[in-house]
Amino acid sequence: MRWEPLPLNNPLYLNQPEGAVLGYQTAIENSFINEQGGHTRFPGLIPFADVGGNGRIYLSELGGDMIAATSKGQVYQVDRSGNVTNKTGVPVSGGRRVIFAQSDRELTMAAGGPIIRLRGEKTELLSEDAPHATHVGWIDGYLVAAEPNSGRFFNSEGGDISKWNPLDVFSADGNPDDVNSLMITPFREMMIGGANSVEQFERNLTGSVPFFRRWAVGEGVKLPYGMIFADNAVWTMNSLTEFVRFSGQVSVAQSAEIGRLLEKVDDWSDAWIGGFPDKPLHTLGQKFILLQLPHATTPYGTKGITLVLDYRAKRWFTLYGWDEQNGVPARWPGWSHWTIWGRVFVGGEGKIYELSDTAYTLDGKTQRWLVRTGHAASGSLLQVQNLRLRVRRGFSGNTSSPEIGVRCSRDGKPFGNWVQRSLGKAGQTAPFIEFGQFGSAGSFQFEISTSDDCPVDLMGADIMAVGLEN
Repeated sequence: MRWEPLPLNNPLYLNQPEGAVLGYQTAIENSFINEQGGHTRFPGLIPFADVGGNGRIYLSELGGDMIAATSKGQVYQVDRSGNVTNKTGVPVSGGRRVIFAQSDRELTMAAGGPIIRLRGEKTELLSEDAPHATHVGWIDGYLVAAEPNSGRFFNSEGGDISKWNPLDVFSADGNPDDVNSLMITPFREMMIGGANSVEQFERNLTGSVPFFRRWAVGEGVKLPYGMIFADNAVWTMNSLTEFVRFSGQVSVAQSAEIGRLLEKVDDWSDAWIGGFPDKPLHTLGQKFILLQLPHATTPYGTKGITLVLDYRAKRWFTLYGWDEQNGVPARWPGWSHWTIWGRVFVGGEGKIYELSDTAYTLDGKTQRWLVRTGHAASGSLLQVQNLRLRVRRGFSGNTSSPEIGVRCSRDGKPFGNWVQRSLGKAGQTAPFIEFGQFGSAGSFQFEISTSDDCPVDLMGADIMAVGLEN
């Protein structure tokens, strides 16, 4: 008998019923596949600042400080030590997600109501003449605003964003759909999204109008707050419920492996992509795009699906929090994320967290790490006489030792009991952990998991199996 590798390096695959998946992973939770094909635990959240209340927090920056706007309309300035200053004069109203646009000297905010700006001690109304807006963007001295529930967007006077003329209006009329999103890319492109189309406008440096439409594509933006610029392209969920990367007029779907999951989403409301417009989530040397569907029903019956794409390797995984009362995964507790001072911060409800690779809880609450394989089958009856993991060990102190567990489903039946093993105290660094026999069956499916506050670097897994006569 010899050890045979259990294929853990294959990506997450959710485009078939779990019982029909062979070779791929059927769940990767709070973990990602690294460049070596192993699994690394996603960082936890530690408290950074408390702004009070329970409003959702949306993050940006101005003048070297973090700016936090809440769903309750309040605006706060936060320094790098976590000291909070309330900057609210006129609250941000409208009831939608707060979108920021930073100019050379001020920050404007829109959430479906009047445009608010912060340039001094307190927030103030930008202008009585400015339109209500869901989205704002700043380009070459102009502020551009998308009007709610219409196909129009307005622009301020050049060089003075407090001055607005009602005639300075454009229509994104390549398709008769309302504007639902607006983004300015680092290349000074203005992307105007609707439910059925995306149009690109650029600055007109010679004509009498400041912008002109360059091109349009016939697939729209499904999520008003689900667009980001990364890797020299725009990423969004299109009208066909595909997560796409488009550059120019060419789009390429990136969600084939999770297409079935996306089609079954029962509630897209309040869905968002973090880091808007051009700050995807980069951590642990990896480059991620985070998409949360906060009201979608999870496979566990709770609410809140968070999907993360490693956009270099084109691999997906999921993030979850934990429902302590019912003992099942729940929504990951972020509502936004932002990178500043070389650190990644997450806006929660009344609190701002920092992403931490030294803590693997969610502000002290459980962050379960789990990998669930597809079905391993050979076409005949097998007996698994042993399973071993290759994992980094011995990183804890001398007084405690976190544990990792494995359990097995045979022939599609319910999973059995967990078999737990120590990840080692200080000095116990042998990389192999053996878990013993898992019985006889025609197919085997394994779950590998820990809920302890510890890093996980799973480098591989092997099984020792023998064939049995029928």
